[in-house]
Amino acid sequence: MSSPPKDETQQRVERVLEEGLARIDSPEKAREVAQRLEEKAAGATEQSKAEEVEQAAPTAAAAVESAARKREPTEKVAEVLVETAAQAVARTPEAPSVVEAAREAAGTTRPGPARPDVQRGHELLEQAVVEQMAPLDSLDARLFVAVNHLPHPRWLDRTADLVTLTTGGGWIWMVALLLARAFGLPESGTALRTLVPSLIATNLIVEGPIKAYFRRRRPFIDIVRAIVVGKKPGNWSFPSGHTAASFATARMLSCVWPRAWPGFYGLASLVGFSRTYAGAHYPGDVLSGAVFGSVLAEVIRRLAAPPLARLLGRRRRWLRRCD
Repeated sequence: MSSPPKDETQQRVERVLEEGLARIDSPEKAREVAQRLEEKAAGATEQSKAEEVEQAAPTAAAAVESAARKREPTEKVAEVLVETAAQAVARTPEAPSVVEAAREAAGTTRPGPARPDVQRGHELLEQAVVEQMAPLDSLDARLFVAVNHLPHPRWLDRTADLVTLTTGGGWIWMVALLLARAFGLPESGTALRTLVPSLIATNLIVEGPIKAYFRRRRPFIDIVRAIVVGKKPGNWSFPSGHTAASFATARMLSCVWPRAWPGFYGLASLVGFSRTYAGAHYPGDVLSGAVFGSVLAEVIRRLAAPPLARLLGRRRRWLRRCD
């Protein structure tokens, strides 16, 4: 099956990327570039880098080519990689072409292997970035790279993108319960009343104070990989909000329909895996999202259920399935 034709933006960005990666021909150079990347990424998030791109005038290809004009070789490579990664997550019409260029340069979508010098430079850089992390972060990053190096067929990329778009905040689960209630599914009303306060509060806590406290940068910044799937600019990485919402939902629905718990947690686990597959979260972010989502949802349910049940006059029915 032949690949779709490349547009001008993809061709230009891919050429500059390959030239930059090919310059990394030793572990020493890779460590120098990794250090520059760390300096340039300090304090940055996907959202802040994307906003810089969206406010700038140059096209994506022109911006990447401009970054390649730095005189010092190490500075040049670092600038190209950071600019490419920023262009890939910006809300611009050219972002998909930049993503494809990065994936082609790394050899993840081309029919054959990448150029040997480009592939070696890419591998050396990944190793250098991982090595400069703290031990636990390094392990997390190695797992992230292993998952991100899995085959990325276009149909699976589209599926991961769809999962990202539909499971953020957990609203899809509430819509599903509303439909189930409309069709008369037994206990769907109880499930909806149980889920809504826990899910909303869990989202607010995870996306607000918890992420702001830990302030962990996404793989976009630490690995500087623009090889992403349907990625949109986000804030901090720890924990995964999508995963927290999915596991909060799994916990609450398992209270109402306990026999179906393997299916609920299986779906939540697939959402979590998709976040690492898509390049948006480290495995540690996903695991922490699962824990925070499950625990917070249960704590909030126990706090919210009595007053809400008294308000509705259904205390025993409200708590019967979860206690």
